[in-house]
Amino acid sequence: MAQETTQKKNRFFLLIIILLLAVVALLLLLLLRPNSAENQTPAMRNANATLGQYEGKTDEEIQAELNRIVEEGMFNISINPEITLENGESDAELRIENVPGNRYLMSVEITLDDTGEVLYRSGLIEPNYHIQSAPLDKKLAAGTYNATAVFTAHDPDTEADAGTAGAKIIITVEN
Repeated sequence: MAQETTQKKNRFFLLIIILLLAVVALLLLLLLRPNSAENQTPAMRNANATLGQYEGKTDEEIQAELNRIVEEGMFNISINPEITLENGESDAELRIENVPGNRYLMSVEITLDDTGEVLYRSGLIEPNYHIQSAPLDKKLAAGTYNATAVFTAHDPDTEADAGTAGAKIIITVEN
């Protein structure tokens, strides 16, 4: 009877080992099998396809499609080009606008041309929103400063950078 119990235990352990080996083999097979996308051959080109727009398409239809493609990639920027502050602590009349026609979020960074110092950094601005005025991040002494506003377009879904545009501006501090 003791020998029969030992044999049952041995069969049980052997069965578990076989099952574990089968699971490991299956996992290795799944991990090491070639990716089906890598093994696909490229699709054959259609012999009936002809280069260019379809026949009978009007010049207006072609132009409308080209305009639509250009408009999708356009990014309009708007800022006050001559900002005047009463003193170094006054709010700057920035008039930054993300116009309603833009499809991108935008952010703006204004830097001094001669030093590269950041004077202002906005957060994300949605289309049809604007920043009328805001304090600068750095207090400026009286004088006139050449600066650059860099507008960064951000994808509305991922907020990833989609491009930049810049505008030269002049900042005047009166007192």
